[in-house]
Amino acid sequence: MSTTRDLWKRVKDVEDRLSEIEERRNILEKELESLPSGHVESKTINGKKYYYLRYWEEGKLKSKYLGKEVEKIKKQVEKALEIKRQLSIIKDEERRLRKTLERISLALQD
Repeated sequence: MSTTRDLWKRVKDVEDRLSEIEERRNILEKELESLPSGHVESKTINGKKYYYLRYWEEGKLKSKYLGKEVEKIKKQVEKALEIKRQLSIIKDEERRLRKTLERISLALQD
């Protein structure tokens, strides 16, 4: 049987985990802001490959020629995709923890 102290320790653990998750989310969101959004696309013209960064801006699909920065930009785009995946997982966990704390709060009001 759990004691009241054990229950409050679990609540504190949930609050601490939520705080860690929020901090991690903020760090990832700032890092994502510094990376390019969109995807790298190639076009072959007269037998030569040209690479472009394709992205949405103000509701329009834009292209930016990459020149010799192709590999650098490709790595940044891949990193941005990985961060987006991580953010999705973190936001799901954050939502779950908030819901848990909300239920605890409602139970205490009864």
